[in-house]
Amino acid sequence: MRSPAEPDFDIVTDWRIEAEPEELTAVVLDPELLHLWCPTVFMYGELVRRGRADGLGMTIRLHTKGFLPHTFFFVAEVVDLVPHVSMQLALSGDFDGVGSLSVTPTGDGWLDARLRWRVTVRQPWIRRLVRLLHPVFMLNHKWAVGNARRLMQAEVYRRRRRANAFAPARPTFPHNLAFVQVWQRRRSAARGWVPPAE
Repeated sequence: MRSPAEPDFDIVTDWRIEAEPEELTAVVLDPELLHLWCPTVFMYGELVRRGRADGLGMTIRLHTKGFLPHTFFFVAEVVDLVPHVSMQLALSGDFDGVGSLSVTPTGDGWLDARLRWRVTVRQPWIRRLVRLLHPVFMLNHKWAVGNARRLMQAEVYRRRRRANAFAPARPTFPHNLAFVQVWQRRRSAARGWVPPAE
């Protein structure tokens, strides 16, 4: 049983991705394109504050999803940064906590990346289900992170080719249904944040 001070989720994910550290930095610090190259996870991203040139202090507002019907609205601020090596995000909104990403070049054009997500859910109706459905929410997160890794790799390749077209990727069920999209736009509007229509 978790103590009150422990987060609801403490998830570590290891990736391997074919990229130089600078290439990965360029993708990660370009939040307004997230929903274009990774619509299966990011429904929208909005830059709130640019921060320093290296990314420290950058603040973004995100609307994210997994394979489950619910979505999360949250703000992420880059609060610690070693350029092209690691970054830490302070998270607030539908969940609070810390996210971190660190990369280690393997010397053959690939990176080993480690993501750690330590969050407590604040979204009221999900909050009531966290203990009961914890394993399902873990699978939802792992699904989202796996999709993000695959599509991030495609985005690195797209940028290398200097291609204008994004890799084919569409929102997944049930977020690809018109009535769910309308519902999510209403949720956005209720928070005073209405992304432009596609």
